[in-house]
Amino acid sequence: MNLFQLEYFIVLAETLSYTKASQQLHITQPTLSKLVINLEHSIGSQLFIRNKREVKLTPTGKIFYHEIRKILHAYDSAVIKVKDMENGTTGVISIGLLGTALVHHFPKLIKRFHELHPTIKVNPMDYTYDYIMETLTSGQIDVAILPDIEIDCPPQFIKKTVFTDHMCVVLPQNHKFSELKSVSLTMIKDEPFIHMDPKYSRTDHNLIDNIYSQEGFSTNTVYEANSLINMMLMVDCQLGISLLASHMKQFANDTVRFVPLIGFENYFKVICLYNRESNDCIEKLLEVADEYFNSCSNRE
Repeated sequence: MNLFQLEYFIVLAETLSYTKASQQLHITQPTLSKLVINLEHSIGSQLFIRNKREVKLTPTGKIFYHEIRKILHAYDSAVIKVKDMENGTTGVISIGLLGTALVHHFPKLIKRFHELHPTIKVNPMDYTYDYIMETLTSGQIDVAILPDIEIDCPPQFIKKTVFTDHMCVVLPQNHKFSELKSVSLTMIKDEPFIHMDPKYSRTDHNLIDNIYSQEGFSTNTVYEANSLINMMLMVDCQLGISLLASHMKQFANDTVRFVPLIGFENYFKVICLYNRESNDCIEKLLEVADEYFNSCSNRE
């Protein structure tokens, strides 16, 4: 028994005519008759009742027809999935991300991705920075979306910037600089500062220290927070000022102001990190990300 025999059987079962079936299959009637007889011998059961007037399926033939239809459908689906996988148009992408960096953009990005590639499933997982890097290295996730902070990219990984953002001075609403259009680091260098506790996020702590050190300053730290939200809360309590990327203002109260920091426009970068050998679908995701963030920039 082979695939051709099964396909020939299906055509004859649906036409119930050797003449019509042989015409559709582009073979002679004797050849078709011989193939059907061989099929019946191979399964040990008569599939058709044949006489001069008509061709009918036997009860066994009807059962065989319905089961073979399922098998051939599964075969066709498997072939399509394999071809799509080779073309990178179906599959699963497991993404590890820091939620605060893309909480506004990520749902819209994935919605657009599903519109263009409905057969590719996306599994997003919100992890800590260290765990994202651990699971990416071990292959548990396909791609990491996270801030580009002191990342020493291993040679097997590709790094691509997908999103940039301005750094801002975070101020209580009654601060003397809260209504300015921009602020320089020199203007705020001596202000009491709400810093990130390195025990909770060394990456965010170092990001701020690197900004200050570029200007030859150090922070006048009065409080170390355990999260970015906590940093904004302490600013709102008027315990000091802080530095955060502009996108974080979506988490802030109306009583907190984000003023752009001069010289650090597009300083904050969100990147995709992925293994060049891991998943062909990732390139599709990056194409959509480029389109999405370019459209965001154009609207701004």
